[in-house]
Amino acid sequence: MNNKNAFLIIGILLSQITLLSQDIILKPKYIRYEMSDETKQNINQATEGLYQQIVSGKLDDTYLRTEQKGLTLSTFETLQRYESKKDSTQKEMQDKQLMNIYPVGNNMYWLTIGYFRKKEEQIIPLFELTLLAEEKNGSVHFSIPLDYQTRYWKTQKVGNITYHFRNEIQWDRAKAFDQKNTEIAHKLGLKPEELDFYMCDNRQEIIKLQGFDYYINLNGKWQDGYGVDAGTIFAIQNNEDFSHDMFHYYSAKIHERKDRNWIAEEGVAYYWGNAYYTDANKNMIELDQLAQELQMYMKKNPDASLWELFNENTKIFDHISTMISVRSTISGIIVDQIETEYGVEGVLKLVSSGRKDRVNKYMNVTEELLGLNADNFDEKLTIWIQEYAKQ
Repeated sequence: MNNKNAFLIIGILLSQITLLSQDIILKPKYIRYEMSDETKQNINQATEGLYQQIVSGKLDDTYLRTEQKGLTLSTFETLQRYESKKDSTQKEMQDKQLMNIYPVGNNMYWLTIGYFRKKEEQIIPLFELTLLAEEKNGSVHFSIPLDYQTRYWKTQKVGNITYHFRNEIQWDRAKAFDQKNTEIAHKLGLKPEELDFYMCDNRQEIIKLQGFDYYINLNGKWQDGYGVDAGTIFAIQNNEDFSHDMFHYYSAKIHERKDRNWIAEEGVAYYWGNAYYTDANKNMIELDQLAQELQMYMKKNPDASLWELFNENTKIFDHISTMISVRSTISGIIVDQIETEYGVEGVLKLVSSGRKDRVNKYMNVTEELLGLNADNFDEKLTIWIQEYAKQ
């Protein structure tokens, strides 16, 4: 049965079912258990125990496999957030159902659980979750299916980074990322971390490795990568460089959330790393390329104001990627000026200038350090963009 038909059948069932039984997960009579009765009972009991924790918001290690424990917890925390936001009507409905279960060898079992919500007369699929269940000595523990789904992939260590991939990786990119990871950590006074890096084509492939065959909040999303989570990265469109978010990751270790000015954060990430997204050829979009593009844009649009582009974050790079920010591009060029004159200390002063009222707080620091304000913004940035574009 394909997923579409399964959702239809389950939707019909759930439209008439409320939480009358003590089980959190509905287990239809048509589900086949090609396993011993003892194993069936053990798995069902453990699944209920796990979901008692998820629903109550009190997760511990009782039902978790050692393998991929950190990433598994992240998946379960997503489900916890869903449970915490349910209203009383939703809580009365039995919204979770076992859809499939079968052995995959070595006392391992593949479980699929569907989540649904009834809204008026419509049944809406929310999640389709896949878990691995491992039975040992009568006990059952769960994990996301990452290791199982990548069991035939290759691995290669490049410095501190262990790449997981199907066919091959681009060594120049991998080495460059390992170097950037080290440089960014050292600039912030931190030790570069060892990371597992999974090469994935798009966000939909990533969510499947995280256990979600479907996730309503991510439907249609494809350009993003994911990480750093539990020492693990999932690639942005199969590119070996994740340096943009490595800055955010390390920055979070030395800055409190309330202090982090996101205009500055993105500027540093564009400058020390890249613009996060890839171009049509799956190459990372670098700040020097964007500086050149911005310079050409200003030549074609002589009446345009750099201050207005920055302040309003106008979209001008859609021909490269709809996700690229002109504000972050300009911020990256400003960060270059600050680092040149004041070093990393100046950069961190800008980053820690505050989360709220971020434009004004950002500009307060740029005026203090560079004499840059709204009145002279266009004049100074025109020069700095030209200088950066020549590098």
